[in-house]
Amino acid sequence: MDKLDRYAALLADWQTRMNLVGPSTLPQLWHRHFADSAQLLPVAGPGRTWLDIGAGAGFPGLVIATLDPGARVTLVESIAKKCRFLETVVSDLQLDDRVTVENRRIEDLPPRRFDVITARALAAVTRLLGWGRPFAGRDTLWLLPKGARWSEELDEARRAYRFKVETRPSLTDEAARLLLIRGVAAS
Repeated sequence: MDKLDRYAALLADWQTRMNLVGPSTLPQLWHRHFADSAQLLPVAGPGRTWLDIGAGAGFPGLVIATLDPGARVTLVESIAKKCRFLETVVSDLQLDDRVTVENRRIEDLPPRRFDVITARALAAVTRLLGWGRPFAGRDTLWLLPKGARWSEELDEARRAYRFKVETRPSLTDEAARLLLIRGVAAS
């Protein structure tokens, strides 16, 4: 908890200089961002390799890395100033040995396989699947927290890709779902 407290303090400080999270969400930081991210860990299990696309302020990837000492997390973020924030948090929380910050677009990241691919508040499912396919193996779990339009996004994605999906209720928003997707292939 001390590390998450420090993360929260760094976020509040940096938020005064740049937009890392919606300003209206800061009073609900623990529920809206930390708990929403933490709920992914028991679904995926400990000790996994994670790819967080469009990491922004580090949700969910930095929360996962903080809570699971066995996790290896790659945070991909194309905006350099957000990467400076992520690098500061990684260094301050002493996560350097298991968190990598990649300041580039996901399309420019050299392909390698990850156990879990995630993204939060970045893009529709169809786009996420397209971006992440070079990093997915046969057993990769796509763990995507989605808001109230989750069903529409799944319908759209099914027109472009074949996959197996399980939906679970979000623990932080009754209208939201966690999408657990496996076996992604082009239609």
